[in-house]
Amino acid sequence: MGSADSSQGTTDGGVVEFDHWIYGALPGVGYTTRGVSKGLDAGLYDPYLRGHYTPIRGAIAQSTEDPIDLHMMHPVRGGREILLSGITRGPPDEAGRPTFANHTAVARTDVLRSGRINLDAVFRAMNEFDRRDPQVAGELALLQVPPRSEEESRMPFGSGIHKHLTFPAIETLATRIMTDPTSRTLLLCRNTTPDARNTTLNLIFELLVWACGLPIPTAISEAPRASALNFFNLVIAPRGVRADSTWAILESALAQPVLPRVLDHDDVYQVLTSTVRQSTDLLSAR
Repeated sequence: MGSADSSQGTTDGGVVEFDHWIYGALPGVGYTTRGVSKGLDAGLYDPYLRGHYTPIRGAIAQSTEDPIDLHMMHPVRGGREILLSGITRGPPDEAGRPTFANHTAVARTDVLRSGRINLDAVFRAMNEFDRRDPQVAGELALLQVPPRSEEESRMPFGSGIHKHLTFPAIETLATRIMTDPTSRTLLLCRNTTPDARNTTLNLIFELLVWACGLPIPTAISEAPRASALNFFNLVIAPRGVRADSTWAILESALAQPVLPRVLDHDDVYQVLTSTVRQSTDLLSAR
């Protein structure tokens, strides 16, 4: 399936606009597509998310009052678009039971790669959209994402990643992807909050994909249920999952790289090194 090229461009005011849709529970209906931006055929993108729109166990919504907040990323064939999904709690169903909601934006990779907006800005825009009207349904206005300031746009992709991962962990993850683009890695970030894991995923994704030019992985910032696990190549989680031998577990606090560097890819390692060394908070602390 080729790219549907549905994502919009920028407005005269400079705000970036993307198509988006919301999947969740409708009273008397069950889980379905609740709302879609005008003109978007969400069915064209359904194959990328089918079977894991809500990729974590339903019991999580029932058993805890803690907030549910995780990110999913799926490249669209052709590379011009990427699906960015935020999974949160949805409004209660007709019986008052808690539910999940999946808010997905169809983002253009060229806009993200330019640095004009970043992943964090897209997810913030989706959260704000949901906050304004948690039960919105039907035709949706386009998702509007404010651009970053000129100063923010000049910051290198991945700046600040050293606060979440050691350099050996970053290097090892990059080496695994360069050695085998289809490799599956569980990045174990113990004792972390959902917000910290979301930030880690956003930063490592932008660093490896936009700055280093590595293949776009399917990714998630929480341990998925067993039936959804194989939809992902990169999982960032606070705990292990029941996985087969094709998965490698990588500790976020790794002290030494566990794989030899890939030959003829010095440029990638140089980008990783310079990004960590040039982080603004590191420079100010010297």
